[in-house]
Amino acid sequence: MAAPAVALAGALVALQAHPAPPPNPVASSLAAYYLHPDLVGGGSAAVYRDVRAATGRSAASAAKLRGQAAAAASKGRGSKAGQAAKAAPGKSAAPAPSASGPAPTATLTCSGTPGTGMLPENYVTIVNFLVAHGYTDVAAAGIAGNIYQESGGNPESVGSGGGGLIGWTPLPAGFVTGDVAADLQTQLEALLTFNQQWAQYIPELNAAANAVDAADIYMTYFERPGDPAASNREDAAAAVAQACGIPS
Repeated sequence: MAAPAVALAGALVALQAHPAPPPNPVASSLAAYYLHPDLVGGGSAAVYRDVRAATGRSAASAAKLRGQAAAAASKGRGSKAGQAAKAAPGKSAAPAPSASGPAPTATLTCSGTPGTGMLPENYVTIVNFLVAHGYTDVAAAGIAGNIYQESGGNPESVGSGGGGLIGWTPLPAGFVTGDVAADLQTQLEALLTFNQQWAQYIPELNAAANAVDAADIYMTYFERPGDPAASNREDAAAAVAQACGIPS
C-alpha cells in the first residue's frame, strides 16, 4: 500500500506546482456580447453592444445570436430598379395602398400652374393618382415634393445613370419613350410598386400632420436619397399643399 500512497503524494505535488490557468476575462466578455439593430433616419442601422453575464449561454449560442442580429441590422438599399421589382413585404400595420386599381379620378382642385415656382410638372395628376390609390392628400403632397427634387415632375427627365419621376437608377426599359402621357401613367403605377417595399412605413406617411412632415417621411424611409436637399422637397410639398388646399 506504500507505493500507491507515494504516487498520490507525487501527483498532489505536481498539481500544486502547475495550477490551472485563471479564467480569461476577454474570452468571457466576448461570449456575452450580442447586437441590437436600431433603425434611424434614412433606413440605416446603428448597432449597439451590451455586455451581459455569459452564465448559461455557450459561445456557440452567443455567436448565433450575434449573427442573427447582424443580419437583421444589415439593410441594403440597392438600386431603385431592383427595388421596384421586389414584392411587397406585407408588414404594414394597416392596409397598404394598392399597386393596381381603377384609373384615378380628380378628387382635388388645384389652382397653381404646374412647372412654375416650386410646383412640379404634372403635380395635379400625381397627387390625384396617389389619393385614388389609398394615400391621404397630405401624403400625396409629400411624395410630390420629393418628385419635384428628383425630376421636376417630368417623366421624361433623364440624368446620370437614371431618370423618370423619382430618378430610378438604372432607368428601367420602357419608362421613358417620348410619350409623356403614357410614360407618366407607367411610372405612377411603378411608383406604387416601389413604395410597397417600405409598406411598414406607409401608415406613418399617411398619418403625417402636414405636407412638410410627409415630405420628410417619404425622403427618409422611401426615397433615401444620396443628396437629400431636404429643404427643396419640403418647400415643393408645401407649394403643392397650398395650391391644392392641403395642410402644409
